[in-house]
Amino acid sequence: MGHIRDEIETDRAGLIALLRPRDDALVAEALPDGAPADGTPAGDAVFDASDGPFESYWRTVAWRTGDGGTVHVVQEVRWRLAFPYWRWLYSPVVRRSLAHGIPPGTRPWWSFPDRLDARQSRVVATMALFNLVAGLLFSALTQVLTFADADIGTGSRSQQATILAVVRIGAVVTFVAMALADRVGRRRIALWSFGTATALTVASAAVPDLAWLAALQLLSRNLAVAGILAVDTISVEELPAGSRAQATGLGALAYGLGAGVPVLALPLADVGPAGWRLVFLTALVCVPLLVSGARNLPESNRYLRMAEGTAPPERRRIRGLRFLLLASVFLLLNLFVAPASQLQNDYLRTERGYSGAMITLILVLTSTPGAIGVMLGGRLADRRGRRITLIPGLVSVGVFNAIFFLVAGAGMWLASLGGSVLGALCVAPLGVLAPELFPTARRGGARGALNLIAVVGSVVGLLSAGALVDALGYGPAFALLAVGPLLAACLAFAAPETRGRELEDINRD
Repeated sequence: MGHIRDEIETDRAGLIALLRPRDDALVAEALPDGAPADGTPAGDAVFDASDGPFESYWRTVAWRTGDGGTVHVVQEVRWRLAFPYWRWLYSPVVRRSLAHGIPPGTRPWWSFPDRLDARQSRVVATMALFNLVAGLLFSALTQVLTFADADIGTGSRSQQATILAVVRIGAVVTFVAMALADRVGRRRIALWSFGTATALTVASAAVPDLAWLAALQLLSRNLAVAGILAVDTISVEELPAGSRAQATGLGALAYGLGAGVPVLALPLADVGPAGWRLVFLTALVCVPLLVSGARNLPESNRYLRMAEGTAPPERRRIRGLRFLLLASVFLLLNLFVAPASQLQNDYLRTERGYSGAMITLILVLTSTPGAIGVMLGGRLADRRGRRITLIPGLVSVGVFNAIFFLVAGAGMWLASLGGSVLGALCVAPLGVLAPELFPTARRGGARGALNLIAVVGSVVGLLSAGALVDALGYGPAFALLAVGPLLAACLAFAAPETRGRELEDINRD
C-alpha cells in the first residue's frame, strides 16, 4: 500500500484546484458524496478512483482557513496497484505522479497512451511474466548448443545448424496448439503449453546424446512459443486500441529479460565438459512463476463473447493478401535473424576465441540497451504508426548484424549495439500486426500459421548459413543473408495501418 501525506499552505484558488477531481493519464477520480463545500472555513473531502490501475485508491483533502485568508491543507493519497509482479518497478514513478497529479494533456514517459483499468493492467503484467518464462525456455538451447556439441557431438558447425533447423520443425506443434486456442480458449492452451515446456526443458539436462536433446527441445521450444502467442493474443484482445503496440513492446522486454537468464548462467558451461547441463536446470525457476501466473491470467473477453455468440459483427475468414504479406515479411526476416542469433555464440567462441564469460559480457553489454529500441518502437507504433516504425527497424536488423560478422574488435561491439537498439524498433509493430490483422475466430490459427512460415524461413536460413559459413566463412555468409530483412522492409510499405483502430473495425466485412 502506497501512502503520501503533504501539508500545503495555499490560497482559496489553490484549494479549489486541489478539490477538483483528477482526470489524467493515470487516474480518474470520483467524489462519492458530491461536490465539497470549498467556501467553508474548514472541511474535508475524500475521492476514490473510478478508473485506473488500482486495486484500492483514495485521496483525502482536509483544509483549515487561517489568518489573512491563507488556507492550510493536508492532502493524503493511499493506493495499491492492481497489477502483480512489477509493482516494485512502477511504484516510484506512480508515487511521484500521485503526489501532485499529472498536468492535463501530458503523459509521463513510462505510461501507456491510454489509461488502463485494473483488469487491463493485470493482463499486461501477467503477459510480461509469461514472456519472461518463454524467453528463458526458448533461449536455453541457443546458448548451450556449441558447448553441448563439443561434449556429446562432433563439434561441427553444420551439425549445430542442422539440429537447430530440426528443432524448428516442431512449429507444427505450435500451429496445432494455436488452432486449438480458437476452439478451447487462449488461457487453457497457454497454461498447458508452458507447463509441458518447462518439464521438457528441465529434462534436457539429462539427455545422453544430441538426438535426445533435439527431440526434447523440438517439443519444449515450440510449446513455449504456443504459450506466449496465446498469452499475447489475450493481451491484444483486452487492451485499448491505442496501447496494443506498447504492451507488445513491454512483453518483448520481459522476453529479453528471461532470455538473459541462460546468458548469465553461461559461465556454468566453463566448469567442465558437462557444465552446459546446469544451464537447462535454470528452468526450475519457472515453476513458481507459472503457478502464480495461472492465478492472474484471465480468458480474453473477446474470445468469451465470440464463444457465446454475443460478439460484435466481424469477418470470420482470413484475408489472403494480408496473410501473404505478413508471411513474406516473417519468412524473409527469419532467413537472417535465426542463423544470426543461433550461431553468434559459435562465431564468438571459434572465430574470436571468446570464453563463456566473454560471450556473456558482450551479449549483456550490447543487447541490454536494446530495451531502449523496444520501448521507443512501442511508443512510436502507437503514436505515429506501425509502418513508420517497422521499416527502419528491419533495415537496421540487416545492416548492423551483417557488419557484426564482418569486423572484429570495437567495430564488432558497436555493430552489435546498433543492431540491438535500432533493430529493436521493429519488435513491437511486427508483433502487434500479426494479431491485429486477423479476426477473433481465426486469430490463434493465423498466428500459428505465421509462426510456421517464419520457422520455414529459419530452417532455410540455418541450413543455408551452415553451408555458406563452411564454404565462405561467417562474414560473406551473413552479408548474403542480410538481403532478407532488407526485402522485408520493402514489403512493409504495403502493410495496413492499424494504429488506434478497434480489432472489429480492422476486420470488418
